[in-house]
Amino acid sequence: MATPESQSKAVGSPLPIVDSRSFTKMLRIDSEQVRGILPELIDSITDAVAVIDSERRVVAANRRYIETFGTSGGAIAGEACNSSLHCPELQDDSSEGPCSACRAFDSREVVRKVRTVASEGAAPRRWEATFNPVVGSNGVVTHVVEVWRDISDRSQLEAQLSHSERLASLGSLAAGVAHEINNPLASVLASVESLQRWLTRTRGLEPEARAEAEAVLSTCELEIGRVRDTTDKLMLLARPITVRPDWVQFDQAVFDTLSLLRFHMRRQGIIEYTSLAGNLPPVWAKEGAVRSICMNLLMNAVQAMPDGGALEVSTRLENDHVVLEIADTGPGIAPQHLDRIWDPFFTTKPPGKGTGLGLSITRGQVERHGGAIRAERRPKGGSRFVVELPVNGPGG
Repeated sequence: MATPESQSKAVGSPLPIVDSRSFTKMLRIDSEQVRGILPELIDSITDAVAVIDSERRVVAANRRYIETFGTSGGAIAGEACNSSLHCPELQDDSSEGPCSACRAFDSREVVRKVRTVASEGAAPRRWEATFNPVVGSNGVVTHVVEVWRDISDRSQLEAQLSHSERLASLGSLAAGVAHEINNPLASVLASVESLQRWLTRTRGLEPEARAEAEAVLSTCELEIGRVRDTTDKLMLLARPITVRPDWVQFDQAVFDTLSLLRFHMRRQGIIEYTSLAGNLPPVWAKEGAVRSICMNLLMNAVQAMPDGGALEVSTRLENDHVVLEIADTGPGIAPQHLDRIWDPFFTTKPPGKGTGLGLSITRGQVERHGGAIRAERRPKGGSRFVVELPVNGPGG
């Protein structure tokens, strides 16, 4: 039978008992060791950190903060917390009122903000900031610690997930509408076929009357087929997005996307000029991504011509790459925006009309498939987007 001593040895030796004096001494040694490497610890943090004193001036900042928000000379220490030279909030046009550090001093509560901060020569980035007040023993705030975290990638991922959820809901709705249309459509088609059989059996009709009736029934059958083609395109929106790559018919993806947008083009007076190769080899890719690329670029072109224009769409094969060209006669892209249109959250559309993620997501999808995309200003006005995807690419 095992004794308590043997059981204790089996599970490991008991923890030694440390008296309060020894424990206090251990804490003092550890704090002294940490104090010696504290500057290196703060500099190694990937977040941008700054400390503001009661005079509302920066007394410390780590390397990330200085590199991100500092001046060209890197001088930050001693500046006012709301200095326009470095304050991330003042670099954001949407900021109003006193800076968040000052509000943390006044309220003695943690203040949280999300800001889009532009930096020279780089794309705007989304930052999540926390302003933490340090309260002394007398209850007075002595310092505020600013912690800025770059959440641009996370924000873009969340926006993509939200976009995917909306597309899934739209697909379910479209599938329901298509199903409800197909049911009465089947009855109408059956009635037309019955009339055609009746016309065949009927004798004594004048030749002209028979020819006219046959023409009307043929037209009805043709138009019913067109409606069914439209509902079939709507059903594509409800198809689950394939996770694994497969051989995708590129021309078919372009044609189906154009079919979905033709109603908008007719309503806006847009003339379509399509030149699809027709003999393109299948592309190793994710079908959902290929259709998303086509939809984003074609929708942008249609939205750029609200008062009418011309849309030119063509495909071809070049050096084992399928090439898609989409050109419009809209206002075009301003020269200063050509390099920024790919940035997440950048958009020239009015509020509520766009998130600025369409082209960013599109370029990411193209590049994950080993392809390339570029935008050009047309000499006579308008824009042209060119997409190149390898036939035997990585598959996304």
